[in-house]
Amino acid sequence: MGSTVNAENVSVKRSPPPIHYTTCEYKPKHSLVKEEMEYIAQPTEKDLHKYEWYMGEYDRHEAEAALLEENTDETFLIRDCSKKSNTEPYVLVVYYGRRVYNIKVRFLEDSQQYALGTGLRGDDKFNSVKDIIDFYKYAPITLIDGKDKTGTQRVQCYLTHPLKLCKRRILP
Repeated sequence: MGSTVNAENVSVKRSPPPIHYTTCEYKPKHSLVKEEMEYIAQPTEKDLHKYEWYMGEYDRHEAEAALLEENTDETFLIRDCSKKSNTEPYVLVVYYGRRVYNIKVRFLEDSQQYALGTGLRGDDKFNSVKDIIDFYKYAPITLIDGKDKTGTQRVQCYLTHPLKLCKRRILP
């Protein structure tokens, strides 16, 4: 026997065309429902590649060099963490005041959310990496010098300029 579906609550969408990375253009958002389903399914977000600020497997030195060359305060990117663990999947890299800051993006398995930093302070929690970026576009992020043992050297900035790099195309 077949099942009945209430057509009022179902929307059918066609799959988007394949994404080509020959230019650095903004990609349209998927539906919220699809984002939530992908998010619940796994701790790493497989659709981050559609955002201009996500660089993927960019190592720390490449990211820092690119931001230093850009030389614009509040420029940022997200890259994969070199450890590639479920608990620390990404790194937020920010340029401000002629310095580059690398901030861990942690995945909290118990709440299925993301948070920035080491977790030693009361951290805000976010449902996705995109939510982190969206939040700090309008609220200042505190940048702490990791080499400062006193923890007193802090500055604040916004995430206003995604790094404008054409992404490396990964061939199968």
